[in-house]
Amino acid sequence: MSRESFCQLTAGDVNVLMSMLHAYCETPGLFRAFLREKLNHAEIYFKDDIPSDVVTLDSHVLYTVNGQDTWLHVLVRSSPEGLPDFALSVHTMRGLALLGLAEGEKVECYLEDGGLEVLQVVTVTYQPEARESKTERSHAAPSEAIDNAPQVLTFKPRLRSLVREPDDDPGPSAA
Repeated sequence: MSRESFCQLTAGDVNVLMSMLHAYCETPGLFRAFLREKLNHAEIYFKDDIPSDVVTLDSHVLYTVNGQDTWLHVLVRSSPEGLPDFALSVHTMRGLALLGLAEGEKVECYLEDGGLEVLQVVTVTYQPEARESKTERSHAAPSEAIDNAPQVLTFKPRLRSLVREPDDDPGPSAA
């Protein structure tokens, strides 16, 4: 994708992806590289601030693969073995590719066998964060001030200097 941040993740989604990265640290391949790329270029939202049209974990999503419609899937954090047909694991390239995309967005997904799929999110029919947010707002006290500005965090690694600055302080031995 052309923009630097190509997906929107909740802090909870990031925690799951970080633990997956730790689990796959010894496994080279496209999946680990794509996982790193997703974490490096994501916008991180608090769960109350993520837009309701974004695919998060446990969302129900309709999408296309190379322009062909698929059936409704639930994006789950479980491993793909033994899942029912309606469940799509984030441990698969397709599941990882869909995580963080908004309705209408497309992504190219390179498969381990060298193939390429173009995935497009058609609609997010259910997002747990959107439901929780509506429930919490309906129970909020009327006098409570609500800040509608989204809370977005972007994590960028700091560049480290390879050359150490000379230190003029002689330390405690000079005393």
